[in-house]
Amino acid sequence: MTSLDTTMRSSADPAKVKFYRIAVEGSRLIRSAWTEGRRPRETVTECASEQEAELKFEELRWKKLREGFACVADAAQAARGTVVLDVKVPNRCSAQAFDLSPDGRTIAVGTMLKDAYGAEIHLIDVATGHRRLIHAEPVGKRQTFVHAVHFDAVGERIVYALNEETRLFDPASGQTRILAQYREFQDADFNPFRARPSWDAARRRLLLFDTGDRVRILDALDALDAFDALDAFDQDWNEVFATSTERPSMRCWAGALSPSGKLMALCFTKGSRYKEDDPEVTEVEIWDIDRRNVLRRIPMDRKPHAIGFDPADTLLVANPESAEGPCAHSLETGELVWHFPHPYRTDRWATCYGWAYSPDGGTLAIGRRRDTDIVDAATRHSDPTFRCRPGDLGTGRTYTVRISADGTLVASGGDTGRIIVRKL
Repeated sequence: MTSLDTTMRSSADPAKVKFYRIAVEGSRLIRSAWTEGRRPRETVTECASEQEAELKFEELRWKKLREGFACVADAAQAARGTVVLDVKVPNRCSAQAFDLSPDGRTIAVGTMLKDAYGAEIHLIDVATGHRRLIHAEPVGKRQTFVHAVHFDAVGERIVYALNEETRLFDPASGQTRILAQYREFQDADFNPFRARPSWDAARRRLLLFDTGDRVRILDALDALDAFDALDAFDQDWNEVFATSTERPSMRCWAGALSPSGKLMALCFTKGSRYKEDDPEVTEVEIWDIDRRNVLRRIPMDRKPHAIGFDPADTLLVANPESAEGPCAHSLETGELVWHFPHPYRTDRWATCYGWAYSPDGGTLAIGRRRDTDIVDAATRHSDPTFRCRPGDLGTGRTYTVRISADGTLVASGGDTGRIIVRKL
């Protein structure tokens, strides 16, 4: 007999928490609603079959998520694979621009208002699902796209990319500082949907795309040491590296810092895979930041959606367009080392929208369609514990995956607007 049971809590008002329980026992759908401190009101519906009851369970859970309820569980007591938070982010957001704080306690997510005019940044508490608006961009004549959101090393301030600007925001004081800015096709050729700011693993060095087709790396250690919030915005960050990305007939498509902060990858591309007279050419430069030179140029068959490194700084990892992979190239030889083949089709690789390594390098989390694939990084074998139940919409195209600094939680978000956090 089918048995499903979940209890959800409202995420809007922490002072007046509402609960909603949905359960399935065979063909019976059970619903209960109550406010904290009061008795539940229960409704039982007899469905035509167990399958219909399961379908109504998923539909009702999705409805309550859209209404602002969240599924939460105690992460400390949870078993591997258990969902500790399932929440629908507010406004119109694909949950691509979000981050999990280093301690795993908080999610920061950038959202957009109707038709992307106006934007908001919210904090979501992983333990309770409670969400709090901390910053709002006013509605103007131009659309406001939030491309990236990142916590700093201590989880107190937020670096976010809005259109072609990268900003530092301090929720405690409400202050905002612009770290880099450009205007696409005017003073730089970067695509803000691809060229996004990124940290190293320690969140000390920050990669930025700036005016004049410049890539800059700031060392944030001094700015993140013990100081009050006002000093953070008065103090200049130390620029440890800068270079031009202007190349003959090629465009800088994407970039990333290695986990150690010692290497940088810059992807350059030209042409189109659909034009015989102007074929697509893609090359990734691997830079030694401290020596300020290019260590290797790695050609790729297709331009990537995103690039990065493994935790040991030995592999260039990418998910090629259109939404395939991921794959890895050796930094020493430039050769393709491994990839994820499609389970059924021989003409393409497996579906991949995003990926992330655990800090120890033992686990690779891959954003697939609907769910996140958790694989052993050495064997690349998948853990079936993390697969969605049949009928569950999950996170849709799962573009963003984050793993907490202690490696115990994995958070995933995609185009359904849901963020799901599970125990690793």
